[in-house]
This record gives sequence, structure tokens and C-alpha cells, in this order.
Amino acid sequence: MPIWSPPFSLSFRAGGSITAKLRTIVWLMVLPTLLLSVIAGIAVFRAERRAVVNAALETAEALSLVTDREMAVRTALLKALTVSPSLREGRLQDFYREAARLADGSTNTIVLVTPDGQQLINTRIPWGQPLTRSPAFATGMQSGRRLIVSDLFHGPVDERYTFAVRVPVTVNGQAMLLGYGSPATELQQIFRDQPLPEGWLGVVLDRQGRVAARTRDPERRVGQVASDAMRQAIATTDRGVVDARTLDGVPVFTVFSRAPDSGWVVLIGLDRAELAKSAWAAFALTLSISTVFILVALWMVRRMARDIVEPLQKLREDAIRMGGGETVADGPTGVEEIDTVQHALATASRERAGSEHRLRAEIDAAVAETRSAQQAALRSQKLEALGRLTGGIAHDFNNLLQTMTTGLELARRLNSEPRGDAALAACQRATGKASQLTRQLLAFGRQQVGHEAVIDLRRQLPDLMELVGGAVGSAVEVHFKVDDALWSVKTDPVQLELAVLNLALNARDAMHGRGRLSVAADNQCVQAGQVHDLTPGEYVRIVVTDNGDGMNAEQISRAFEPFFTTKPVGQGTGLGLAQVYALARGAGGAATIHSKVGLGTEVAVWLPRTLALLDDAPAAAAPGQNRRYRGRVMLVEDDASVRELTAQSLEDLGFSVVTAPTADQALDLLRGGTPVDVVLSDIVMPGTRSGVDLARTLRVLKPTLPVVLASGHPVRIEEAPDVPLVAKPYEIHAVAAKLAEAMNQAGVAANTGEFLPGT
Repeated sequence: MPIWSPPFSLSFRAGGSITAKLRTIVWLMVLPTLLLSVIAGIAVFRAERRAVVNAALETAEALSLVTDREMAVRTALLKALTVSPSLREGRLQDFYREAARLADGSTNTIVLVTPDGQQLINTRIPWGQPLTRSPAFATGMQSGRRLIVSDLFHGPVDERYTFAVRVPVTVNGQAMLLGYGSPATELQQIFRDQPLPEGWLGVVLDRQGRVAARTRDPERRVGQVASDAMRQAIATTDRGVVDARTLDGVPVFTVFSRAPDSGWVVLIGLDRAELAKSAWAAFALTLSISTVFILVALWMVRRMARDIVEPLQKLREDAIRMGGGETVADGPTGVEEIDTVQHALATASRERAGSEHRLRAEIDAAVAETRSAQQAALRSQKLEALGRLTGGIAHDFNNLLQTMTTGLELARRLNSEPRGDAALAACQRATGKASQLTRQLLAFGRQQVGHEAVIDLRRQLPDLMELVGGAVGSAVEVHFKVDDALWSVKTDPVQLELAVLNLALNARDAMHGRGRLSVAADNQCVQAGQVHDLTPGEYVRIVVTDNGDGMNAEQISRAFEPFFTTKPVGQGTGLGLAQVYALARGAGGAATIHSKVGLGTEVAVWLPRTLALLDDAPAAAAPGQNRRYRGRVMLVEDDASVRELTAQSLEDLGFSVVTAPTADQALDLLRGGTPVDVVLSDIVMPGTRSGVDLARTLRVLKPTLPVVLASGHPVRIEEAPDVPLVAKPYEIHAVAAKLAEAMNQAGVAANTGEFLPGT
């Protein structure tokens, strides 16, 4: 007999019962399973801790982005205020009323301060009362980030802890700061909107480590400074985990994440005792499940001993069918335990079939969504590239057209053949049409030079309707009507074209690309109270009407707000109607909307009538062919052909001309004592200075020297001094008249505009 016998029989002989064989297999599995259960439990313990810490870190990162969003909302509000005409023109009392209405009913404060911190406007203090310095709105900001946000400070009015965002503004030519201050208690909304799991501690810190919001006891802890260990950690990295204590003295694992745009920090504190408790619970659960599994397996040995072969064979066959992708039928086998497994197998096969169907549908939807996003991004990139392309093309075309226009004028003066004169006139008409095409390109690229001009809408709108018709598509029926006696208006012509285009494109989208679009312009005499936000007087009304979906009352009330749109996410910026409103208000008028859901929308732009002469009046723009001028002109032009022909044409009209290919060389000549009476300069040139820089420099060096700027490139010149501007291609007689007018206004004794003897 053997010396040692195991507690179970190793029945691997040819004979033996199924019960003995199953019992042997189960016992051989018990010990490894127990060992693996212990190992798995330890792994689950550690994984649970890591999962909780990682979840807290992801939550901190998400809340840091929410914090940036709170700051960005306030910054966007300030940027919307910066377009106010009353602010730009220095009408601070009017702007105070606008800002006070915006801040009315809230605990927020809108402040306008000078760079040294002197308050000019504070919506918490009535207009006219003395205001103190508020350095927190002017200093203490971290300007290296996208959002300019202060740290916590005591509010000058209520002494509560406050934070502020700011944006730079220009008020009547002076640089100032527009600030938006909010009490720190408003940041508690972050934790109310995104509640943390029970036992987690959430904290928002400013860049100096002061508590701005807290899920526990915020009233007592706001303004307190975090621990030294915590501040050292956030000073060295933007994201991490720290073993520290809370301000309440509780030991915690703290994860933190810095908001990328504001620099503020969000902390999530995890109680170490609670964290260990959950990890031990997961470990115990794993061991319990393993133990239950072993006990069930031992119990099943006895139950399957009597009649197990056939049910196992059927179960095997069902498993093979399931592995092949078939659905297993549910049916009794005669063994209760196997019936349970059989039912689970059948249920799993049905769920897998359903999951595969849902997964296939989700994959198809994700692919379609990705394709749509790629197409939208491609369209956006194409439009952006087209905008840059139109600007460059217009610049090159205008230089070519300028050379042709000046050359044709010279040729007409030198020509003595009537037939040749007719041919040259036809060429000049062609260059005029080409110039109109470049202006349409610039309008499409939305990059035109921004200056007000007196506009005859009877000529402006019909030309624009061709562009409108092409933009909305052939499926939209476009109707146009304008009064024969329509008054003139004074506004930015390019911004007006862009406003009408925006309204037409909005109408096209509301009609889903098919419908009836009407554009009309008429004269209106407005009485007091007849139109909201419009003073009594004479106005020109431009009305764009469609028969699209229409808008409800809430959408109408917010239609002119920046960034508000009724289009789906990713299909509209919400700036179109805001631009229309800004144009109308900037010109001294208004914009109104009338709409009904399902019936369409009518948007009206009201522009005040002007009695000023048209900027392109024949008397001013086309002086006589025999008119002679006197004066010394410095012509600054980088294009050699334009420079040579323009200089020759001006000399033929009586001017003496000095040329320079760049603004830098022009300044060298002027500093060297070269005498000139007026400067005619291109804007976009090679070198370190543009024409705008040249005008600003001469305003300081030679304040009495007049400057006229010319350009065919879509640049912004709002920062330039108040100087005359002519657009390329220009007629040489119009430029000569502009130069003479500039010299007369500057008091240059050049006897300009007079006819010389013998002419």
C-alpha cells in the first residue's frame, strides 16, 4: 500500500466514474483558482485606486475647462461691448448707461479704467460720483494667456472677494482697459452644475493659490491660501497628484489641473480612508466571487454525475454554433444546471447578435458624421484660402489696372486721331469694368478697406444684386425694387454690401435653398416712437424678405446678439445679423426684424439720410482735361510701371514729382531736406514701413506736410491718421484734384487748382 494518499482520488485510469473524474478536475482547479483569486484581488485593489485617481484627474481637467468657459463668457461679453460706438467715440455717459443696463440685476461690475488704474466708469457707482483707483482691473493680470484674468482681490465697493477679466479698448484714440468683475461666489455654480461624487472635495484656486470656490464650507474658506506643499506642486507643473492635507486637516490624495486659458487651478481631494475602503471592498468582492465560483463548481459535480454526457454534448454543439455566429435556441436538457448554462448561452447569443447590429449601425453613423465634419472643415479651409487668394489677386490686378489706366490717359492726351481716341475710350471703359470686378472679389473675400462714403443706393444696390443672385443659387427667385427718388446715405460701402449678402444668405438657409427672396429700398420719414431705438428723422430703409421657416419670439429677441444662431452646431457663427446691426447702429440707424414661424422673415436696415454730396461727384472726381496744377509731389510706389507712368502724368498736369520705391527711402529723402508740398504713397510696400506707417511718422516729423494714401490691397487702415484715401486703379485727374485739395487744406502756397497762363 502507498505511504501517502492524497485527500482526493486522482482517477485518470481508463475506468472510473464521471463523478470521480469531475471531482478530481475540480480539486485540481481549486488551489490554482484560490491563488489566482488572491492575486486578482490585489490587482483589483490597486486598479481601483488608480481608477479613482484617474477619474478624479479627468474630472479636474474637465472642471478646469469649465472654469475657462466661465472666464471666456465674461471676456466675450466685454468684446461685444467694445464695438459700442459710444465707447469708441468717448461718450462715456452713454456707454455707462449701456453697461449699467447689461449689469443691472446682477452682482457683476463693468469698469472702464486707464492704464494706471484710474476708474472712469463703474456700474456699481452712479454716474458722476468720484471714482477711486482700481489697480486690480489694470494690474495683476497674466497677459501671456489667451484669457486675461486677475487673481482674487477685495472689491472696492463691497469688500467681497472678487475676480475680474479684461480686454484692451481704444476710447477716442486713447488706450484703456474694459474690465468685468464678478464675486467669487459665482464660481460656486461650477460645482452646482457639475456635482462631484460623494466624499470628493472640489476646490478652485487662483494663480496665487487662494481658494475661489469650494464644495465644502465655501463661505469660510474662500480667500484662504492653500498649503505650502500644494502651492509648490502647482507652481512646478500644470497637472499632477499630491499627497497633502486639506484646510480642514483631513489627509487626502489631491489631483489638480490648470486651466489652459486663464491659469487658474482646479483641485479634487480624495479622502485616503474612503479611497482605501472602496479598494478593500473591490478586493473583498473579487475574493467572494472566486469563492462562490469554487463552491458552485463543487456542488455542480454531484448534480451532473447521473446524466451528464448527452447534455454536455448538446451544450458543446450549441457553443460551436454560437462561435460560428448562429443564434442558439433555448430548450431543456434534462439537467437543471446545464439548462441554466443553456439559457445563458441562448441569451448571450441573442444579445451578441443585437450588439453586432447596434455596433454596425453606430459605426455607420460615426463614419457618416466624420465624413460630414471633414467636408465642413474642407469647405471652411477653401473659403479661408479663397479670401486670402482674392486679396492677393485684387492687389496684383489693381496694380496692373493702375498702369493701364494711367497709360491710357497719357495716350489720350498725346493722341490726335479721333478714331484712336474712341478706341482708347473703349479701353478705359474696359479697365473700369475690370476695376469693378476686383471690388466684387474684395467684397466676396470680406477684406475691403473700411471707410465711410456717401453712397447713391440707386447705383450701388443693382450692382450688388448680381452678387446676391450668384450667392443664393438659381433655385431662389430673387426680386428687387428701389425707389427712383431714393435718398443718399453715408456709411461703409463694403460693410453695407456684406450686410445685404449676410441677410440674403440667411434667407437662403431659412428657405433651405429654394424659395422667394425680395430686396427693396425706399424712403421713410420716422416719427417719435414709430421704430424702436430710432430717433425721428428721414431714413432710407433696405428690406430683405423671405418665405422661409421664420423665427419665434425668443429667437427674434436674441437675433442680433453676437454668437447667437438658430443653425445647427458647426453650421453658423452667429455673427451675420450682429454685423448687420453693428453697421446700422454705426451709421446712426437701426435694424429691425418681423417674422412668423412657417411664414418667413423680414429684416429692415434703417440708414439716416445724408445731404452731403456724393464722394464720386463729377465736379470733384473729374476735373477738366486742361486744368494745370503747381506743387512738388513725392510719389512713393513700389511698382516701377505704376511709379513711372503716374509721375509722368502728374508732371504733364503741372506738378513736379520726386519718386521713391519704398517708405523707408521716402523718409530718408525727407529727412535729407528734399522739399515737397504733398506726399502720394501706396499702402502695401516692401521694407520695414507701410504707407500707413509713413503717414503716422510724417504726422510727427512734419505735421504740416499733407499725405494722400492709395491702395489696391484689402488692408485695414483704421489705425492710420485721418488722411485722404484713393483706391486703385485711380484716374490721374482725380488724384491731381485730391492732391491739390490736400495742399489747400494744409495751407501750402502752391496756387493749386488755378489755370496757368496760356492753357
